[in-house]
Amino acid sequence: MSFLGHFQQNLAKPKLFDTESNADDGAEHENYGDKVDARDIPLLYLETKIQNAPVGLPQRQEAQKNLLEEINHRKQIDQNIVEILRLSLKQTDVLDLLTSTRTTGQPVVDDWDCYKTLVKSFKNQCGAKMEYDMMYARALANICNMGVDVKESVAAIEEPCAH
Repeated sequence: MSFLGHFQQNLAKPKLFDTESNADDGAEHENYGDKVDARDIPLLYLETKIQNAPVGLPQRQEAQKNLLEEINHRKQIDQNIVEILRLSLKQTDVLDLLTSTRTTGQPVVDDWDCYKTLVKSFKNQCGAKMEYDMMYARALANICNMGVDVKESVAAIEEPCAH
């Protein structure tokens, strides 16, 4: 699983970006001159700050620290959501549920109360606070659509996020 998508591969490319993004299209953007997924803009911003600040200045060190914190946060969220799926569904092979969608014409979620409860728990327990973290909202919808008990799923969210 890649927590940075295409960003990590393209650090040396020009840093022009377009905030228009279809976050669900799964497309990899080959070059920053085209478009950057909106979720990657904070990383791009910090990388640009690092590149533009002279070596040794506090601004550069702060940007490096912030970039490392953001990358570590993303890694943790990635690990947490996989563990949440495993615990909720009592399965080990859950990666396809991160992005699977329903067929056209079906509602995104059957049980909106379940979905709202899981999203709220995910935000509160895991510290999900921005666009990157909430890209996993579909995985939470998939849990609800599989008819898993809401209380069990909330407990499954609390366990990995408490560490």
